[in-house]
Amino acid sequence: MVDPRVGTVAVHRHHLIVCNSSSAEWPSKVEGMSPTITELARGAIRLPGRAMVTLSDFAPFKKNMCGCNSISTQAAEDHSSENKYKRIDVAIFPLGLVARQLDSDGVNRLLDWLSHDVLPTSWSPMHTQLPHPPFDHSWLELTNNRHIFVCTHGSRDRLCGVHGGKLLDDLRALIDQHGLGKHVAAWSTSHIGGHKYAANAIIYPRGDWYGTWCDRCRCSTELDSSAPSAGKVDAQAIIDAATRDVVWWDAWRGAINLSKKDQIATWRNHNAGHGDSTGSQAEQQSVGSDTFTSWTPKTSRRSSIVGS
Repeated sequence: MVDPRVGTVAVHRHHLIVCNSSSAEWPSKVEGMSPTITELARGAIRLPGRAMVTLSDFAPFKKNMCGCNSISTQAAEDHSSENKYKRIDVAIFPLGLVARQLDSDGVNRLLDWLSHDVLPTSWSPMHTQLPHPPFDHSWLELTNNRHIFVCTHGSRDRLCGVHGGKLLDDLRALIDQHGLGKHVAAWSTSHIGGHKYAANAIIYPRGDWYGTWCDRCRCSTELDSSAPSAGKVDAQAIIDAATRDVVWWDAWRGAINLSKKDQIATWRNHNAGHGDSTGSQAEQQSVGSDTFTSWTPKTSRRSSIVGS
């Protein structure tokens, strides 16, 4: 019997993340927070293979360089989302590119670039088929680095706010405890779907989705954050999957670039020939290892000619 979580990831090719945001400022529908974000969200659903747009506290640049902190002191006093997000940094996963300081016109250039649909499914700055981006951008180093995004969108769904927030805290505590901060980071993200499977998490660059189903673990749907849960066990399994670059099959919902049919087939194929839900290759590294050599956001700045 197929786990009901499997095949629940809506098919999409790209995850577009508006950076430098905070869950405290997210309304139920984040798409309307500024005209720039609205333009991005509307255009994303028309892209070949579709794209998902969320907001996150993901901060790919230093504080004095990131989009929402590089504005003037006077402008910083205006806390309206429309002004804060007039220009946005957009990270594109699993590609690993960050488009910098896009206004409405820049968003349209990004969408047009993505519409060519010749992009690789994982990061590759030197990919021969990749057209030169017509906007300012940087590349994330994703060969050695891992990003975990957890839905904490409580204003959209309380399950995500309670269970997602707890999972994010547990992940960050484990990352700190094991000294993994040079190569693994956990971030919040706005709604990604599947509230009944909360907490929900995505690991990049693999693009695997997980639903820890905390309410099932407690045999309850009560939103009591103090109740016993398997949260720390879930966090450990996610960290393990990230550092070992394997799939945690026990909580797998699907993955980017896979249809529902392919997600189910992938899960069935694994269960037909494997017994270890997180992989068992001897050479794979476990939590606490120090085999990764760099941390992100390590970016490689590549200037682009806008409007040429």
